[in-house]
Amino acid sequence: MNFLSPLFLLGALAVAAPVIFHLIRRTVRERTTFSSLMFLRPTPPRVQRRRRVEHPLLLLLRCLGLVLLATAFSRPFFPKDAPPPPAAKENRQTILLLDTSASMKRTGLWEKARSMAESHVQTASAGSLSIVTFDRQPRTLVSFTEWNSWSADQRASLARQRLAALAPGWMSTQLGLALTTAAEQFVNDTDQSASRREIILISDLQEGAKLDGLQGHDWPAGVKVIVERVTAPPQANAGIEIVAAANSAAAGDSGVRVRVANARDSNREKYYLNWQPPAGNAGKPTEIYLPPGQTRAFAAPQLPAGIAAGKLQLTGDEADFDNQSFYVAPETEQLKIAWFGSESANDPAELRFYAERVFLPTPRRKVEIASRATGVTPADFLNQAALTVIPGSLAPDEAAAMHDWLARGKTALLVLTNSQMDATLAGLTGLPGIQTAEPAGDFALLGEVDFTHPLFAPFADPRFSDFSHIHFWKHRRVEFPTTAHVRVLAQFDDGSPALAQVPVGKGNLLVLASGWNPADSQLAVSSKFPPFMETLLDWSSAAAPARFQFSTGDAIPSPASSGDVQWQKPDGKSVALAAGRPFDETDAPGIYTANFDGRQRRFAVNLPLDESRTAPMSPDELARLGVPLQTPAEFAVAKTPERERHLQQAELENRQKLWRWLMLAVLAVALGEIILRGRIARRPNPAEAAA
Repeated sequence: MNFLSPLFLLGALAVAAPVIFHLIRRTVRERTTFSSLMFLRPTPPRVQRRRRVEHPLLLLLRCLGLVLLATAFSRPFFPKDAPPPPAAKENRQTILLLDTSASMKRTGLWEKARSMAESHVQTASAGSLSIVTFDRQPRTLVSFTEWNSWSADQRASLARQRLAALAPGWMSTQLGLALTTAAEQFVNDTDQSASRREIILISDLQEGAKLDGLQGHDWPAGVKVIVERVTAPPQANAGIEIVAAANSAAAGDSGVRVRVANARDSNREKYYLNWQPPAGNAGKPTEIYLPPGQTRAFAAPQLPAGIAAGKLQLTGDEADFDNQSFYVAPETEQLKIAWFGSESANDPAELRFYAERVFLPTPRRKVEIASRATGVTPADFLNQAALTVIPGSLAPDEAAAMHDWLARGKTALLVLTNSQMDATLAGLTGLPGIQTAEPAGDFALLGEVDFTHPLFAPFADPRFSDFSHIHFWKHRRVEFPTTAHVRVLAQFDDGSPALAQVPVGKGNLLVLASGWNPADSQLAVSSKFPPFMETLLDWSSAAAPARFQFSTGDAIPSPASSGDVQWQKPDGKSVALAAGRPFDETDAPGIYTANFDGRQRRFAVNLPLDESRTAPMSPDELARLGVPLQTPAEFAVAKTPERERHLQQAELENRQKLWRWLMLAVLAVALGEIILRGRIARRPNPAEAAA
């Protein structure tokens, strides 16, 4: 007989208690009958110690009950001979997730992280390992396939060589994307026989890490995430990010506002801001106060005169990887609208009078409405135009040049100011058989508007979609051929097109069937006219004001160019890209320069402010989002032969359940002891019976 919990047999030592109690029980001497006690002095009865057991059967029952109870708790069973289980070889798959974001540049962090990674590489040489680095995007350094293709004695050394070539970059931390990508790598792996799958995350786990995608993620069964945090010594840390530039930046007033974030575990709240221009003529620094754990916006010091780009420096903390932000003053966009008409810009009865007052100049964009000068060919006049407005009939050479200009992807607005513009309309569109006529009636209203088109999308909100109050005193009925691909954007209440879009090559011709001057309509004096014209300019291939501030990893849109764009990085490296192809090698903070068509445009790239939130994040935040965390002490190991044998014994004992019979025997012994003790208690004393 074997016992599943043999330590409970020590409880059988309790049988000594009944024996001891039986031996030390004290009893008085037998009573003797006497006639009178009144002349005797009272003396206490003398007792004697019994050295022998009076009721051996009662003692035996009590001892037997205790022995049976201890034996039942030890869970006995009758063993059966069974062959020992074969030793199973563990098939382990591990993904080493290594953080290479900018926050890992703090003192001592990267050395600790690489040392941890190398130790895991050394212990995983017998299993299957994949190494994935991550910052803004995860990147596979060693795949499962590559690891398994190496010989077992070379795996560790080859992986360490690749780890030695790594260094943290300047990107933000997308922790959620990295974890979900690693989990998907297990799903996509062709080898699904692994008995143990784990993701070992080596990171500083700072609060600025993005956890997007973790909430509700469907984790593969059996995958565990082990977090190994690398910690830096206590340091005061704050970071900066330029958020806006005022309109007067070009005039010498920097007008720059900067957002400063102070880490939650920082022990300082006093910092300084100052420009570090290339000339080195830094002014007086600005002193700021910011409590730990807060983020606030401050006005940056004034930028030195004549400098349109510079570096804003933060001082006063101990971690300097995020203490600078680069700035480029926005350029003013110069846009030209080609006006094919000779009317005066100061005549309130003409179309141009109202168009001139719609496109007001701003510090970021200046719009010029220009007429063709004498001696300038239509083609040269159109080359620099972002939008063309045609308020009347065109000459044949003008119509031909306009058609070619439209075919290159441009946009023009043809305003039908009279019904004698069939030839101009046919020449621009290339569609024969177009007819225009003056309908009868007092006025017309807009009946239907296509709010799905970009021109009317800003008016889609019910608060702004009412065009019924605009009266059109005069309009022209246009009939396009039925085979033409014409999109009607707005209709009059008589069913004729009010605004139609006609494709011409890669470009578009917009045909407006009425003017906006007071003689034709109330359009120019309505609240819909300014936003409509601004939207038309933006939609007509005229680029919106360029963006000059980017974060590391962002793609910089290519400026409009007739040829290749030559990009120059802060380290001096040059990259030539075709026009229209964005530049995506923004891997370090600094000022990037684009050279195109004899011009130069600069862009500032900075570290995201979230990387400055270096206070440690609690792993409970990952657990709250559903990440299957597991500490290193709780590794799920394969079943050893001893554990397998113990499980078999437990299963055998569970089937036999001998403890139930022992408990029944305990109850039977207890019942017998109660009956015997009752009989002994009722038995008369022999001395009393003799008296």
